[in-house]
Amino acid sequence: MKNATTYLGFALLGSMLISFTGKPDCKTNCELLALDDITYIEPTDDFELDFDTAQYLPEGFNAYKGMGEDLTNIVFIESEEEINLGFNSAKYLPIGFDAYEGMVIDLNEINYIEEEEEVTLDFNVRNYLPENFNAYSS
Repeated sequence: MKNATTYLGFALLGSMLISFTGKPDCKTNCELLALDDITYIEPTDDFELDFDTAQYLPEGFNAYKGMGEDLTNIVFIESEEEINLGFNSAKYLPIGFDAYEGMVIDLNEINYIEEEEEVTLDFNVRNYLPENFNAYSS
């Protein structure tokens, strides 16, 4: 009897799970939104703190002091500094290993497209587009 109840319970649970159809709460259709439909919330007016903040700040306090664009204060990291890993990496590499081996660049082997060169497609794209097609229309 115990086994029959267990099998019946699994069958009931399985049929309930199979018959479940969920519906998502979000829309799956992408709709374009017009600018007129967007509600703009204007910022509220400044609110009063009911006390004078100047009493709690030092004399001549300027919150924006030193915030100018002074390029001399920018610290640049020198790329010539060698990084010390704390161990000799040559122990873990094959003898005679050279990471730059075979990386000789011959400028004559570089292929580039000149700006004046015009690429010609061997078909007319207008044959495949609808009449009055405008890619820039909204």
